[in-house]
This record gives sequence, C-alpha cells and structure tokens, in this order.
Amino acid sequence: MRRDIFVYISGPMTAKDGHTTMDNVADGAAIYWDLLLKGIPAFCPHLSGAFPAAWTLMSHERWIAYDYAVIDRCTHVLMMPRWETSAGARLEYAYAMSAGKVVVFSTDELS
Repeated sequence: MRRDIFVYISGPMTAKDGHTTMDNVADGAAIYWDLLLKGIPAFCPHLSGAFPAAWTLMSHERWIAYDYAVIDRCTHVLMMPRWETSAGARLEYAYAMSAGKVVVFSTDELS
C-alpha cells in the first residue's frame, strides 16, 4: 500500500439525471475498491451515503464542512464521471483547487 498518496473520491451521490442514489454510491464504492486493489489508499464519502441516516443526520452544509476537513488531509482528489452534475462535488472541486490539491479525473492518473 502506497504511503505517498491519499485520495479523496468526489462525485454525485443523490439521485439525478437517471441515476439513483444507489447507483451513485455503487459507482463511488467501485472506484474505492479499485484504488485499494491498486495499492492506493482512498477516502470514499459515498460509503457514508449508503446508510439512510446519512441523509438526515446532518445538514448538507455540515457534510460539506466534513468533506473539506477530509480533503485537507488528502494529497489528491479524484473527480468521478458526472461530477459536474453534483453541487457537492463542484464545491469539493473548487475547495481542492483553492487548497492546492492535485485534482485528477481518472484512476490512471494516479499510477
């Protein structure tokens, strides 16, 4: 497992444009497992969204603040396909850029 990199996975979570929350969570988890199998440690916020309590436990603003705190600890942010359709992912992208994080758009860029 690499120790020089820690990746935050950013992408849509809520249902939109013909994709369900379940689809989006599964897509995020698939990327997470792919990274781990490649020896790249990662944080997948989608795993929190897999539990119904996640949607009512905290406000969207509090989740975004939490995401920023995690991004601060990461070296890279991986933007998932369709990230532009997600208000939260757009905020994470802007935050990562302002924080000087390396932002990538595919797992191939992390090898």
